[in-house]
Amino acid sequence: MAPGKSIITIHNQENTYKGKENLFFKAAKENNVKLLKRLIGGNMNPSLKGAMGENVLHIAALYNNMEALCMLLDAFPFLINTPIECDIYKGETALHIAIVNQNTEMVKELIDRRADMYNTRAMGTFFAPSKKGHYYYGEYVISFAACVGNPEILRLLVEKGAPLDAQDSQGNTVFHILVLHPNKSMACKTYDFLESLISKEQVCRLESITNKNGLTPLKLAAQEGDVLMFNYFMEKKKLVCWSFGPLKSTLYDLTGIDSWNDKLSVIDIICTCNNNALNLLAITPLKELLQYKWSTFGYKYFLLCTSLYILYTIILTLCCLYRPLMEETADGGKRRIITRPFYDSYKTKCDFVRLSGEIIVILGGIIILGIEVVQLIRKGPKRFFGNTVRGGPFHIIMFLYACFIIAVITMRLLHNEGETIVMSLALISGWCNVIYFARGFKLLGPLCIMIQKMIMDDLMRFCVILFTVLIGFAAAMNVHFQALNVTLFPEFRDFPITLFTLLQLMMGLDSLPVPPNLAMPKIISTLYLVYMFFAFVLLLNLLIALMTDTHFRVVSERTRLWHAQVAATTVMLERIVPSSLWPRTGIPGEIIGLEPGKWYFR
Repeated sequence: MAPGKSIITIHNQENTYKGKENLFFKAAKENNVKLLKRLIGGNMNPSLKGAMGENVLHIAALYNNMEALCMLLDAFPFLINTPIECDIYKGETALHIAIVNQNTEMVKELIDRRADMYNTRAMGTFFAPSKKGHYYYGEYVISFAACVGNPEILRLLVEKGAPLDAQDSQGNTVFHILVLHPNKSMACKTYDFLESLISKEQVCRLESITNKNGLTPLKLAAQEGDVLMFNYFMEKKKLVCWSFGPLKSTLYDLTGIDSWNDKLSVIDIICTCNNNALNLLAITPLKELLQYKWSTFGYKYFLLCTSLYILYTIILTLCCLYRPLMEETADGGKRRIITRPFYDSYKTKCDFVRLSGEIIVILGGIIILGIEVVQLIRKGPKRFFGNTVRGGPFHIIMFLYACFIIAVITMRLLHNEGETIVMSLALISGWCNVIYFARGFKLLGPLCIMIQKMIMDDLMRFCVILFTVLIGFAAAMNVHFQALNVTLFPEFRDFPITLFTLLQLMMGLDSLPVPPNLAMPKIISTLYLVYMFFAFVLLLNLLIALMTDTHFRVVSERTRLWHAQVAATTVMLERIVPSSLWPRTGIPGEIIGLEPGKWYFR
């Protein structure tokens, strides 16, 4: 959005009409009243359209030709609300153009002649939001006026009854549009000016209107990560009770901010948005509110959850290590250890002690799966798995862990030999997820974020390139070793084994596994040298460089990231812990003589 000159640029093109029609548009453009009067008297068709669907009235408004506009409206009053018809500027009227040109006199003239302020909407692709269009002005004339920031035009529109609660195709009102305005200083001044023109009750009603994403102007500012606009709203919510020298006692209205009984609060939005939004956590009262919640309730409950989870994982480990085993004689007289059948697993006291632990593990797995599924449905896969502040890949690990536990129980009942494989995966995922609980401690929290970012960003990109290279070189190596005696080269006997061998070579875990007394074909030695240079020297050092860069970025913003983790953890605990064990933060308005139904934080 860029207020100032008219946003209509189509009329700089030559008109496609010839003869009298071209003169008609030219007279309106040049404000040639005499020629215009003669053409009107000559029964000129006022519905003629230009190259982009504009009529002659739009041309007069575009070039600020007041005399030509009045003459056209005297002769053809029905043109006043006629919109441009092309897809680019669809719905734009002469009033829209006059407002963007900041021609107060023309705006007043159009309104006096009953120009429509209620229904006309500029909905062309030129005015589409986001990257689809060029300027997002909010479709309605009142939103256009707010974006331009001309106080005289705004006052005139409000006094004449322009609807401030009109919502465009995105559900945004004029207050939402001001939040999205790039010129924050002008947006704040315009916001104040609009408030001065209407009652306090009307302001409260307008600020409570939500767009199609469920966002009020305050919440929209939080989603945009707009520090200046968010600070502006916080100043509006501030109420100074008393001051004594440099000391002040201040109350803040928590409506829309506190996560209590609000699934889309400012705190929720910040924890699920981009990095810019995390800067808002350092602003009063968010900073103090979250610090109070964390120190009073959050840290204690999180420490309890951490202790219970570690104890739970220890029980899982003990149940797996001391699972019921038995010897079996296989074909050929060989003896092997297998898992005892389910009906024969619980006979001694030790077996029943283990049974109690297994019941705890099963119940824990079901509860974890239930919690993860509910959160996945509520937040969606992208927000649930992709947000590192809320846990990111650790939610994937926790979800898989619960599935592994259920799979182990199923295989135990069916006496399936694959139980051991799934059990080992459950142990790995269970213990790896202990890292998630490092987020509650300032010393380890940034490390938790660092691990997530390295896994989801650096390691994922590296693996795509690595396996592309591995497959190519493994196929090339395998083609040559197929022509040799595979019994002499067991590490290259087939493609999967060759792939694994090259991975070991790349990690520096082994040297080329060939007998030293055998003459190797030169092509194999050449491929090995090229592979080691490309994979071991280049790619492995690239991964180290990527991780070093991630480490540097995380360390430089570790305090902000830790506060974000604390905020996300606090919200999660507040939703899980019963309200009887986590009372609402703040003071009810009726107790301190303020608006009933609202809560305030001192």
